[in-house]
Amino acid sequence: MNYSIATAPAVEPVTLADAKVHLRTITGDASEDAAIITPLITAAREYCENITGRAFAAQTIEAYPDRFAPIIELPRSPVISVTSVVYTDADGNETTMDAGDYLVDGKFGRIAFKKIPSFNPAILNPIKITYTAGLESVPRTVRQAMLLLIGHWYENREAVVVGAVAAVKIELAVKNLLNQSRAWWF
Repeated sequence: MNYSIATAPAVEPVTLADAKVHLRTITGDASEDAAIITPLITAAREYCENITGRAFAAQTIEAYPDRFAPIIELPRSPVISVTSVVYTDADGNETTMDAGDYLVDGKFGRIAFKKIPSFNPAILNPIKITYTAGLESVPRTVRQAMLLLIGHWYENREAVVVGAVAAVKIELAVKNLLNQSRAWWF
């Protein structure tokens, strides 16, 4: 299923102050470090969301399933609310589904349809589900994974470190921390 972030989170789960403490920089310093660290915070959250399939900060998402099914699993959970389910009907008209025609399982990010409408599968993105997803409180393991990533990216700003005596791989630590919060298991 394709999806896009319609509205990015207004607040990140790791604050600039938290990241600066982790990085052992001066917390009250308003230098160019903030311009470097702030995008790293967002990138770390996005990385963790992509690994786990969860939303760690409230954000509006538009999901585009190819077809209706009795139950559709949304790409990010937990779901806070569903704003709308819009589809192009068999006659080519854009139709908004009544909220009473579906049920939302917010915890697991599923939407169940009481009746399946006929839609036009011959057009691109015939169905659009707009919803808000995000956790109220981010698990400490996920915050730690984010801080590890932020620290690693802050210290290693290039893809290759010239003259390094030893390379430290943090991928295993990050993935092990995030596996505990995955929305799915293989």
